[in-house]
Amino acid sequence: MDSETKKILNLNCGCALLLKDRSGLLEAYREIRLNCGTIIVSAEMNAKLLTAGAKINTGDLRVQEIKGPILLLDPGAVIDGKADYKDRFIIAKGDVIVRAEGTKSLGEAEGLMVLGTLFYPESEDTGWLVKVSGNKQAYPENAQVFLGNYTLENLIVGVKHGSKHLWVSGKITALDKKALAAAGSEGFTLSCQSLLTYEGLHNAYKDIFQCLDLTIVPDGYEITGNSTGLELPLYGPKVYVDGNFSMNETDISAFDELESIIVKGKAELPASAVKVFRSKGKAGEYHIFDGRHITINGFEQLSHRQFMEYAQKGEKLILTINGCLLVDDDVSPEDIAWISSVTYNGIILISSSAKAGLAPKIKEGNGFMGDQAVFEQLTGKTLQDLVKEMSPYQEDNVDSINTGIYMLI
Repeated sequence: MDSETKKILNLNCGCALLLKDRSGLLEAYREIRLNCGTIIVSAEMNAKLLTAGAKINTGDLRVQEIKGPILLLDPGAVIDGKADYKDRFIIAKGDVIVRAEGTKSLGEAEGLMVLGTLFYPESEDTGWLVKVSGNKQAYPENAQVFLGNYTLENLIVGVKHGSKHLWVSGKITALDKKALAAAGSEGFTLSCQSLLTYEGLHNAYKDIFQCLDLTIVPDGYEITGNSTGLELPLYGPKVYVDGNFSMNETDISAFDELESIIVKGKAELPASAVKVFRSKGKAGEYHIFDGRHITINGFEQLSHRQFMEYAQKGEKLILTINGCLLVDDDVSPEDIAWISSVTYNGIILISSSAKAGLAPKIKEGNGFMGDQAVFEQLTGKTLQDLVKEMSPYQEDNVDSINTGIYMLI
C-alpha cells in the first residue's frame, strides 16, 4: 500500500500493552499516535515504534518482557489468597484491595500493573511490592477497607460482624446524628481521607474519627456540592458549597433571599456581584471577571449577530479558548468591544481590523492569532483541514481507538 493512502492511528487509552504485532497491524498506518496513561512494550515493539516515528504521549513508559499469561482484574477486586497468581502478569483496571492472606499469592505473580491504587495491609512483609507498578497506599491491618466516598449511614450498613475499625479510601459525609450515635455505641473507629460534618456533631463525636482533611460546617447551613447562582433558590437561607461556585450578573437577584453563603473552593464572580457576595459570605479563593465567562473546547464560530445579542443583554464576554475560534469577517471593532478578556491555548482566526481591537484584551495566549489566509500560508492547512484535525472522528484517513485498556499481544 502506498504511504500516501495509509491511514493514521490514534490510540487513546489508560493502559496500552504492546508485546507483539503478529498480524502486522501497525504496518498498515503511515503515522501512529499513542496517548496513554501507561504503556508497556516489549523490546521488539519498542524498536518497531521508534522506527515508525510513532508520536508517544504517556506518563509511564516501560520496556518489559512479559512471559506468563495476562490476567485482568476489575475495579474493586480483592486479592485474598484464594486465587492462584503464580507466574501471571496482572493488570488491575482500577483500585485493588490486598488482604493479609493475599500477599503471598501476589508475591508469586510475575508482576502487577495498577491503573488505580493498590491498598495493602501496612504491617505485612512488603517485599512483594517491588513487583507492583502504580499507586500504592497502606491501611491498618485490622481494618475493614471501603473504597470510594460514603455517607456514614450507608457505610455502617456494610460493616461485617466483628469489624470495629472502618478504613475509607475517600470521603465520609457524617451529617446524620442517628448514624453517628450508632457508630459511637458500636465502638467504631472511622479512618478516612476527608470528613464532612456539622460543627455540633463534630464536637459530640470527634473522638471516633481519624481523618487527614476535616471540613466542619456551621450548624444550620444546607450543604451542596459544586453550584451556580442559578441554583441558589433551591436551597435554604444559609448555604455551604462543598466545592466551587460560579455565577453571572443575571444571578445577582438570587442573593435577595439569602442570609449567608460559604464556599469551600473557588467563587467565580462578575465584578458587579462582588459587593453583594461579600456582604453575604466568603470563599476559599476568588476569580473576578467582567462579563459572561465562556469556555470553548474544540471549534467555535462567532458572528456579528451573536455579538448583537450579547450587546442587547449588556453582557461582556470573557473567553477561554482551548481549540479554535473563528471570528466571522462581519464582526466589527465595535463588536469586539463587548469582549472583556481572552485566554487562548490554540488558534484564533480573525480579520486584521478586528484583531487590532482584540489584541489589548489578550490576557494569556499560546498558539496563533491572525488572518485565516496568513494561517494557511504558514501551515499549508485550510479551514476545512483544521476542522477535521479538531474533530478526529470525522477524518476519513484516521482510525481512532478510545478504550481503558488496549492489548496487542
